[in-house]
Amino acid sequence: MTAPDPFSISKRFLLTILGLFFVILLAYGNTLSSPFNFDDEVVIRDEIASTGDRYFKLYPPQYRHLFYLSLAANYRWGQLNPEGYHLFNLGLHFLTAVTVLLIAFFTLDRGTLVGRKAAVTISSIAAFLFALNPVHAETVTYISARATGMAAFFYLLSLLFFILGSLKESRLGSSVYYLLSVTAFLFAVLGKETALTLPAVIFVYDLFFMQGDRWQPFKKRIYYYYLPILAGVMAILILSPSLLSSIKTWLPRLDINYAASQTSVIAYGAKLLFIPVNLTFDYDFNPRFFATGPALIIGVMFILVLVYFSLNTTPKGALLFWFTVLWFLITLSPTNSLLPRTDLLSERNLYLPSFGLILLAAALIWTGVVSLSKHSQVLRFLATGGVVTVLILFSTLLIERNSVYRSNILLWEDTVKKSPGKLRALHNLSHFYLAEKEYQKAFVPLKKLAASRASPFYRSIAHNNLGNIYNQFENPAQAEKEFRQAISADPTIPTGYFNLASLHASQGQFRLAKVEYDKAEERYKMYSWGYGKPVDLAFNKAKVHQRLGLYNEAERDILTYLQQVKDSQEGSLLLGQIYAATERNALAIETFKALKGSPLVQAKAHNQIGILYLQSKKIDEAIRQFNQALILNPNSPDAHYNLAVLLIETGGDRNHAQQHLKAALSLTKDPVRAESIKKRLMVLRNGTTDGHR
Repeated sequence: MTAPDPFSISKRFLLTILGLFFVILLAYGNTLSSPFNFDDEVVIRDEIASTGDRYFKLYPPQYRHLFYLSLAANYRWGQLNPEGYHLFNLGLHFLTAVTVLLIAFFTLDRGTLVGRKAAVTISSIAAFLFALNPVHAETVTYISARATGMAAFFYLLSLLFFILGSLKESRLGSSVYYLLSVTAFLFAVLGKETALTLPAVIFVYDLFFMQGDRWQPFKKRIYYYYLPILAGVMAILILSPSLLSSIKTWLPRLDINYAASQTSVIAYGAKLLFIPVNLTFDYDFNPRFFATGPALIIGVMFILVLVYFSLNTTPKGALLFWFTVLWFLITLSPTNSLLPRTDLLSERNLYLPSFGLILLAAALIWTGVVSLSKHSQVLRFLATGGVVTVLILFSTLLIERNSVYRSNILLWEDTVKKSPGKLRALHNLSHFYLAEKEYQKAFVPLKKLAASRASPFYRSIAHNNLGNIYNQFENPAQAEKEFRQAISADPTIPTGYFNLASLHASQGQFRLAKVEYDKAEERYKMYSWGYGKPVDLAFNKAKVHQRLGLYNEAERDILTYLQQVKDSQEGSLLLGQIYAATERNALAIETFKALKGSPLVQAKAHNQIGILYLQSKKIDEAIRQFNQALILNPNSPDAHYNLAVLLIETGGDRNHAQQHLKAALSLTKDPVRAESIKKRLMVLRNGTTDGHR
């Protein structure tokens, strides 16, 4: 028997890797312009943007340190442009597919007796099935799922280095490869803690495949790998208190009954890898799904028996079968076994486990093609065409699935369509409708959510959002009713009090607004409910205190606000108004003059300076300030009104005064000010100068 040409093997690997690069780029190209989805906003826009620099300090390691470090690096290079984040995920997926290719090859070539040429073919099929599986869209396209993708890459890389170090003819030397393997394992855990299953998987791999004269002695692996990796696990636990704390929190929650109920979910996840239809971001496994569990289990067992006997025709095929099944179960165990979770199944959690079943499928495909080839070349051609067809179908489904991530609304509309009973999906869809100001569309899911048996949290948020919509539709009575229902649904959530206070303030009911703002602030201090206190609370309280004449409280609140939002021009404007109200005119003028914001804000500042100059009898300076305000904002009713009053009371041009009053009347929304303007216009028409100051 002639050995395959090494150059031919290398060439086939190179072509496969290039093929993986181009198909991944093609299948995921439509995701590069996708926005931040779901938790991306909170993780990147809020957490990474404000505290991401701490992850550049490698010690002490923090929870998912490597994952957050990658996001911090993305933010440093591209700020809030999602394209760079997506490119990183695509590159990671490509490298993972290449690692899958190499592990599959060495496993088949050295751990079974299929032959090198067959090993290349099977590993190539496995790599393409992995790269193009539609189930992996969530891991690659959803930026926050990078933790899963990153952990999977380093997990597989660690296994690859372990394999290379265990080969008899290890080129760099076993110790070097084992050191790289342990390092990659540490990186995997710092990506996502679920990677802690790796030692178990490696031991199973060792037990199944590393027998015979092709491998280093087991004793050597104990000294140079197993003991160091055990030490590495201990080091991670000691040096990462957050991870150790998480494990201590998990242990009391382990539940054997929950693990038994997961059988159907695990089987469903396995099915998705080969029949990837009705994929959704948030699965709703209702009781009827579990009622079909026994039938599903019997079906899966039947399929596995068929697969087992099919692979028995392959040398050492039984070992490959049991390893791939165990790989799937062990790597899935952190998310789908003894630990109860709110999400029974997430597609991203199938990313690493999929390698086992995909390798099994690739081996079965090769077995089938070889078997058919023995009968005729036509059957071989048809079988090969079937494999290509499956890859094309997977690519089409993947591109279609990725298109859902083009907007958050599309993503959650798709989720609600496929999981109509999932109340969280209704909540998220309504949230993104509101973010895009599609109030009519948001109304429907919010009504359903508010009337459902959802948790008090979801019902409270639904009523709050309905109140905001009614407020937009200028229906304050209905808005107030919804805000009060939000408070009733969950009195611990501060949002209802905050919204009710803002509604009172907009209606001039400042004493009522103060009471509700105080209640909101009290609850932000008392309860941890998932969201931090909004900086607007201090600003809104400052405005209310100013209108109530509580200037000390107003100054305290606005200074608190400006400490957090240092460049807020509206905040500085309000601070200047408080200085003016407390007769600190020089400080007020200095504050107003320092404003360099939008023309509208600067116009307000010039108007305020004009009032202060007028109080000091600096008439010419006051006129200049009012005119400057109108240059910056010709539609300022206050500047028109103040300039008109100044002209009237200083004997200025009455026609100009009348024009300014008419402009102020047409622009003002304050009914009290409108009435005052009308009286002044009447006085001007009667030819008197008796004023209404």
